[in-house]
Amino acid sequence: METKEKEQVLELIISYEKKALEKEWKEGVERRLRKDGNKKNATSRKKCLPKDMDIQAIHELTELSLEEIEKLR
Repeated sequence: METKEKEQVLELIISYEKKALEKEWKEGVERRLRKDGNKKNATSRKKCLPKDMDIQAIHELTELSLEEIEKLR
């Protein structure tokens, strides 16, 4: 397999893994929020925020405003 093909395969694998992790993370957030019974509970949301995840991705997954996300970090 050519080097370029290997790189493309690796990028595809990484992309799928990232999507799977984001899906698992979102489901975990939803479970935690249901368990707490309060979607406005900032403490729970803060615990759910991965430190290295892109703020835009967190915004899309949680529907929190960018300002709320920054405050929670």
